[in-house]
Amino acid sequence: MSESRNRRASWLVLLSLLLLPALWACEMPSTGTPSTTAATTSSGEAEKTRRMEEKAAEIRRKEEEIRNMQGTEQEKIDAVNALEKDRQELIEMQNSGSN
Repeated sequence: MSESRNRRASWLVLLSLLLLPALWACEMPSTGTPSTTAATTSSGEAEKTRRMEEKAAEIRRKEEEIRNMQGTEQEKIDAVNALEKDRQELIEMQNSGSN
């Protein structure tokens, strides 16, 4: 029984180590009230912001699913890798807007 607990604790530590740096690197879009400058953005920029917010929300949902995930170590690793890919896509979306 304690081996199972140790394995679970090890998995949680590994997951935390993988998730934290990616979270720090990922700047989530602001969901505050829009300023007058934001009100003048084009519809294309507004659509891009909406897509980024949806992607960020999807990433948060997947993070929670992974935290509660039951499965093999390989399934968990695959889920974390897929989550990291989603984070990279969001970062690319954010960076393309800052050019």
